[in-house]
Amino acid sequence: MPSIPAPLLELRRFFVRFRAGGDSIEAVAGVTLTVARGECIGIVGESGAGKSQLLLAPFRLAASRAEVGGEAMLAGQDLLALEERALDRIRGAHVGFVFQDPMSTLTPHRTIGAQLVEVLEHHGRARGASARASAQALLARAGIDAPARRIGQYPHELSGGQRQRVAIALALACEPELLIADEPTTALDVTVQAGILAMLDGEKHTGRLAIALVSHDFGVVSRLAQRVYVMYAGRIVEQGPTDVLTRSPAHPYTAALLACIPRMDDPLEMPLEAIPGQPPDPRALPTGCAFHPRCPRADERCRTEVPVLAPGGARAVACHHPLRS
Repeated sequence: MPSIPAPLLELRRFFVRFRAGGDSIEAVAGVTLTVARGECIGIVGESGAGKSQLLLAPFRLAASRAEVGGEAMLAGQDLLALEERALDRIRGAHVGFVFQDPMSTLTPHRTIGAQLVEVLEHHGRARGASARASAQALLARAGIDAPARRIGQYPHELSGGQRQRVAIALALACEPELLIADEPTTALDVTVQAGILAMLDGEKHTGRLAIALVSHDFGVVSRLAQRVYVMYAGRIVEQGPTDVLTRSPAHPYTAALLACIPRMDDPLEMPLEAIPGQPPDPRALPTGCAFHPRCPRADERCRTEVPVLAPGGARAVACHHPLRS
């Protein structure tokens, strides 16, 4: 019987905690997650759900005061046991990062070309004229027009969409095995957003690159991801194949997120859907299921007992009263 290959990225019972005064705030509460080679997963949830902390903390990109624990493995390496120098060789070379705001990623007083060349030289991929030629090729690959001219420009001379394409070029410069894209299209208009997603989709179809896409927008994630993890208040509340979750959500929160996506055939006068209430403050989480104050199906059990993520067919769901099994 053939062996099943190990995941590229594997988190088990992974947690991220912060100290505030005498209190311990759990931003990520014992999450288990895998990303296979060449796979795209999506992590969906409202702001403050813990999505970014979940993927950045294993690479020591969370705040310095974070307490991180559980297991975090990348291609068999224990990320939590590595020294900073070893992690520095992984970040950029084996794992690329794309963030929501490219202006905080790009250095404003250095040209686009200088920043690309720096990444290539830092990781020993190319030097001098060869690095500059590679930088120009990366801009072309990212869909930047006139790359020979753009390479000498500064970030402020580019549009928001062009800056995000440059940020993706930086993330892909060393041909990483994994790309972590943290809300990469949030600040962009719909047309530019579609172009960025098409670019990421093209990279995914090479079959070499795994992508972990973080978003609050289920519509964005459903375009790229084969599997989705739905996150609420630091926990995974539902996970499974994208088509299963989008077609027939089991957790009320998943269903509520999907209901917020406007449809092209909706009447113009129809108001946009919204989830009642607000995400909980991590310093004062509700007892039981954290979603119960906003859930129309909640009962006494929901208010007192934390639901466990349990398998149900093609998915796993953490809910005492799922919409379907």
